[in-house]
Amino acid sequence: MEAFKHHSYQVALVTLDLTEMDEHVIRYAAMISKILPIERIFFLHVAKTLEFPEELIQKYPTLMAPLDESIQAEIEQKVGQYFQGSEVKTECIVRDGAPIDKILKLAKVKSVDLIVMGRKKSLKGSGLVSSHIARKCPCSLLLVPENFRPEIKKVLIPVDFSRHSALAVHQAEVLTKKSPKDMALVHIYNVPTGYYKIGKTYEEFDEIIRGHARNECAKFQKDHQFSGDLECSFLSSKLDENEKLVHARAIEFGADIIAIGSRGRTTASSILIGSMAEKLVFHESDIPVLIVKNKGENMGFLEAILRV
Repeated sequence: MEAFKHHSYQVALVTLDLTEMDEHVIRYAAMISKILPIERIFFLHVAKTLEFPEELIQKYPTLMAPLDESIQAEIEQKVGQYFQGSEVKTECIVRDGAPIDKILKLAKVKSVDLIVMGRKKSLKGSGLVSSHIARKCPCSLLLVPENFRPEIKKVLIPVDFSRHSALAVHQAEVLTKKSPKDMALVHIYNVPTGYYKIGKTYEEFDEIIRGHARNECAKFQKDHQFSGDLECSFLSSKLDENEKLVHARAIEFGADIIAIGSRGRTTASSILIGSMAEKLVFHESDIPVLIVKNKGENMGFLEAILRV
């Protein structure tokens, strides 16, 4: 199958919720705008409602500026602190309504290449919006935690040797300026429960699968001609805890970010992001996660849900 064409990130959309998290997200966006070829960033806040109660408007007709204007001014002031003197064009937008719908609609209308969202440890429900966006957005998604390193030097890429994994490696090359020593692959595999039926011990069958994975990895690297030979770890998962293994390997490698392809071998529906990517959305971690998508791949689905 023909490989995906690598797509550079030129237009970004940063979502804000008017909490302390905004400063972290804006600061990270400013940092990555110096690494990636980003030309324009839209900063979006979706309010539940922008209308004051009618009785308050009647009581204080001259005191109240429109709420969306005051929110926009507040966002512009925050953005200005980190983008002053930057060549990146910034625009602050305030909408009201359902956040997921508004984010997806703006991503389509502005032909966004990358959505940047905060990921809070303290709020239990904060992963739900991220998960919905990860599934449905037509572009890549970057999740920024509260405590992150203000640099990107090392990138860990979980791979299943699919074209989507290759796309994530190519994006990691952009982030590391094609430095193979600053990129590492990790492949998680499972030993089938029926291994004993063919007269093998768990350890014997584990070695068979690991050997097969090594061969696949060599072919994967040869086929896609990355910038150099990349180290790959092969980890056996006995339990359904792949994201924990990835996170532990990221810490061991000293990764500043985890980059993962949006879908693995599952081709039944282009809206799937793959179970590993989905679990990384919810996994509590101080390491940012970049879910790399082939831009526009699920545009048909997006148009259907937005009834455009």
